[in-house]
Amino acid sequence: MLRVELADARLGMELALPITHPANPETVLLRTGFTLDDKTISRLSELRAKEIWITYPGMDFVSRQICPRILSAGRRLSGAISKALDETIPEGKADLDYSPFRRAIGNLLERLIDSPRAATLIVDLASSQIPLARSAGNGSFLALLIGLKLETYLMLSRSRVGLLSRDVSNLGMGALLRDIGLTRLEPNERWRWRAADDSIDPTWREHVQRGYDMLRGGVGPSAAAAVLHHHQRFDGSGFPLRDTFHGEPQPVTGTDIHIFARIVAVADVFDRLRHPAPTAPGAEEPDPVPVVRVLRQMLRTEMAGWFDPIILHALVHAVPAFPPGSLVTLNDGRRAVVVSWDPLNPCRPTVALLPRLAMDPRRFDEPGEQIDLRTVRGVHIAEAEGQQVNDDLFEPETPSEFDIHKAQSAMIAVPMERRAG
Repeated sequence: MLRVELADARLGMELALPITHPANPETVLLRTGFTLDDKTISRLSELRAKEIWITYPGMDFVSRQICPRILSAGRRLSGAISKALDETIPEGKADLDYSPFRRAIGNLLERLIDSPRAATLIVDLASSQIPLARSAGNGSFLALLIGLKLETYLMLSRSRVGLLSRDVSNLGMGALLRDIGLTRLEPNERWRWRAADDSIDPTWREHVQRGYDMLRGGVGPSAAAAVLHHHQRFDGSGFPLRDTFHGEPQPVTGTDIHIFARIVAVADVFDRLRHPAPTAPGAEEPDPVPVVRVLRQMLRTEMAGWFDPIILHALVHAVPAFPPGSLVTLNDGRRAVVVSWDPLNPCRPTVALLPRLAMDPRRFDEPGEQIDLRTVRGVHIAEAEGQQVNDDLFEPETPSEFDIHKAQSAMIAVPMERRAG
């Protein structure tokens, strides 16, 4: 299977993954195996689909890394939050029924645990015309992926809850509902923030407390804590401030922030950078930002100080900079498809050359020579997701920078008195 931009879709291509309706993620519009025609391609364009996955000879290895059961479980989760928000926002409801979320998160977790090889963000899980619902679904999925890769860190950070330390159900719930407080803001207030992305907007900052007040008692304490504190920053520059017995309120910093909130913070910023908001109500959604550009911004700018470094590096393991199955162009002009990737060296995957990438499905060529970009200097990926990415590549600063297994093992010897329970 191969990921192609919708602009490259052609008559006769066969879908390798289903396409769901953007307004109702649980409704499958086109099933796996459907053969595209011009009318269908035109309709997908009207629905603002950006990409499709098609069958392609010699690419069976990609299908082993994408689990249809995970995608189906994700669609149910996205559908549950879409339905809830569709009812909550226009009617101003104060109460939510959390049981559909719990079932959907539990089902998704089961699928992720059963298929660890597919537990990476290769395909955007949530598709919805409600931006808040799409962000909620994608953020929840990513938070769960990160949490499952940090089993030891969770156990050490939550040692006071014993066997429950590795249960990430409440992590998924907190990430899913992290911005539910935005439904208590006026539409113009929400749009003002989305257009300006002004994190010091005092009205917008109220959404964490409003969300916490809505959820407290209805979800687990750790999920509610993630909602309240997901805009805290590791370096202390986040909010809300914490009241103290003496003096002015102080920021919450470092590992004093609940680990679920630290994970949700990473997932939240990744999703907001990946899917920038339109600048005005009714304006068309901008194209997604290439994953590698988002990762570089989070890892290699002042933004890196906002996050727990172990969790930030776990993001690299959960989200391939260049997902297997995606088309790329090398800096020497050759077209290739990503075959595999190494999270310890994210920007240098193994690619297979496509000497003649014919968009006519009758002329598909099987992938040719494979190139491990970790071992070939002077050759790198120059274009991905339809955009130039020369300036977005990054190298590990040390051979073990992204080795989260080594980092978690080192944590065992660190005193844990200040870890959140």
